[in-house]
Amino acid sequence: MRVLCVNHLLYYINDGLFEAMRDKGYELKILPLGKYPKSDQKRILKSMLQEFKPDYVFTPGWSQGIFETDMFIKMIKKYKIPHVYWAAEDPIFFDEVSMIFAPHCDYVFTTSIEFKKKYNALGKDTSTLLFGCNPKIFRKTPVKLEYQHDIVLVANNYDWFSEDNSFRRKAIRNIVAPLVRGGYDIKIFGSESWMKAADGFSIDSKYYGGSVNYHETPYIYSSAKIVLGIQSVNTSSTQTSVRTYEILGTGAFHITCYTPSHENIFNNHEHLVWSNSQKETIDLVDYYLKHDKEREQIAEQGQEEVLSKHTYAHRLFQLETEFNPMLYV
Repeated sequence: MRVLCVNHLLYYINDGLFEAMRDKGYELKILPLGKYPKSDQKRILKSMLQEFKPDYVFTPGWSQGIFETDMFIKMIKKYKIPHVYWAAEDPIFFDEVSMIFAPHCDYVFTTSIEFKKKYNALGKDTSTLLFGCNPKIFRKTPVKLEYQHDIVLVANNYDWFSEDNSFRRKAIRNIVAPLVRGGYDIKIFGSESWMKAADGFSIDSKYYGGSVNYHETPYIYSSAKIVLGIQSVNTSSTQTSVRTYEILGTGAFHITCYTPSHENIFNNHEHLVWSNSQKETIDLVDYYLKHDKEREQIAEQGQEEVLSKHTYAHRLFQLETEFNPMLYV
């Protein structure tokens, strides 16, 4: 199977689902179309389509603004190549992101089951495809002293969510803020936005660990007693951050905010632990820092759950089961 993608920037796709494709023997080409001058992109894409002859083109998530979108869509249609779009930014950016590509694709996968009706209304075949874990990357690693803290978080302190999509702000207030203000041994990794007040919250430099490479995060997760998680969505029974699967895949103990998707996919106090308030976060952290065996057992069970159900090999099997490119030639 030959698959082409022209978005080279989404590391969790390139090192996730695409890695599973490679493992299964796919011929996969990731053309960094956006690296070329706009005046050359049509010629370069045309050459790739003619020489590589992909069985289908796969476009993931946040792919607008990287290359000449209209030209790309028209070229794929001209060469009559099946086109799959993975709406990984649903539900928050359905209008701004997903609707740029989805109306022009043959098949749409979405992370939010609730949006299947919207795509069906556009006349698109669709099904859900969730994030997952690449166990070759996200596995238990040796402890690194620089990451050895009671609590860690890898995330960004986005301040551009509108009030209508403000759950991430609430998650930061409930999960992160009480631990920073309580003076816990916590280290936060991500963009420097954590050092700037966003929604009235910022952190002192002593709690900031800097930005980190994607492939370094398993060492952070493996070196801490508790790994926190924050979410941007609480309106879907299926959509959750990719980091949820990656954290659990390393065998880390995970405390995150409650969402319907967590309740639907995982079991509380069995695979991970969720919190609904600042007080509950403090109570959970205090309890599990004192109960090592319970904490480690939940971490092991969470890892087993992800490895048995939520790797990208599982996601690829689902994709192959539900999408047949031959039907769209």
